[in-house]
Amino acid sequence: MTSQTRRFLTLDATRGVAAICVMLYHFTASGLSSAALFPNAVVAVDYFFCLSGFILSFTYEQRLRDGMTAGTFMTRRLVRLYPMYLLCLVLGVAAELAMPSLPREWNRFVLAGVMALLFVPTFAPFAVRTGTLTIDDFMFPLNPPSWSLFYELVVNWIYGVARPSTLAILITMAISFACYAQSVHFHFIPPGFSLGTFGGGLARSIFFFLGGVLVFRLWQRVPPRLPAFWPVLSCVVLVAIYALPYGKLSYLATALLITVLVRSATVDPVTLAEQLAYSWLGEVSYPIYVLHTPLVIVLQPAIVSPGTPAFSLPFVLAVAGAVVLAAFVLSRTWDIPVRRALAGPAERLQVWLAGLASKQWLARTTDKS
Repeated sequence: MTSQTRRFLTLDATRGVAAICVMLYHFTASGLSSAALFPNAVVAVDYFFCLSGFILSFTYEQRLRDGMTAGTFMTRRLVRLYPMYLLCLVLGVAAELAMPSLPREWNRFVLAGVMALLFVPTFAPFAVRTGTLTIDDFMFPLNPPSWSLFYELVVNWIYGVARPSTLAILITMAISFACYAQSVHFHFIPPGFSLGTFGGGLARSIFFFLGGVLVFRLWQRVPPRLPAFWPVLSCVVLVAIYALPYGKLSYLATALLITVLVRSATVDPVTLAEQLAYSWLGEVSYPIYVLHTPLVIVLQPAIVSPGTPAFSLPFVLAVAGAVVLAAFVLSRTWDIPVRRALAGPAERLQVWLAGLASKQWLARTTDKS
């Protein structure tokens, strides 16, 4: 089975479970309900990075060695992420405009929209309300979870250009972990979402993504042999980890288990029911992740004071269920069709731009000589 057809269905399932837990964490941590669901779900982002390192290595490592350019690799990554990202960016803008109090600094609001269209952080952000808190340094204020997608693309580019050896990966991971752990020490929340933790977020993404690359290289040599119940257990263990109380030490301890969890989740489910369910969870995972935040922006004006929940837990769970359903519908009606439509033209455009740049470089070199 080739890297084009092989599916890691248990990894798909764990990605979907992680996205749902992150959504419920954001819904409850923002004050929409008095319940505190999955307070350690911040570790799910590290899981996403590591899982991405494994899957992209499986899919592209040999192709990169065989001559695929970094430009082609990054074009495919942008086509994979951008359609759903763009749709949810539009929803984020609409949610901000629907707020009772519009942003006063319209120049920053417009700048945030333009920068977000380019998939780069807004270095002059405006204040965004999250529950009863106001945060004024979100890297992507119009859809805050997009920060992890930005780092994903950065580390993808580094991987595609450098094509690192295993030794280089180990050295880079040691350095990045030192920077990442230091940032965790100095900030209550793990780094990455804000401008003030930019360096720590980059180190965090590099460490876990390269950890996924290492897991792939080990998997190539020694695939895990685990019992048939392990795929279900992988999902249960992740949910249990996300449900733990959050603390700096507990977060770091569970984050360091990520590579082990990713490796164990490469074992495929056996029954057809599991396979269908796991495939579905994988399909809705990314749409859930980028879709849920605009709802928080819309619903949070109902929160009038700290400690006063705006909605009951059943209502919040019903909203989460609606997001999951919407994620599936948008996957089929928007994300998949648009990606398929963009794939060919985007790669042809990338080849044309690369050829144009090469001609310009040759012309300048000839002129100088």
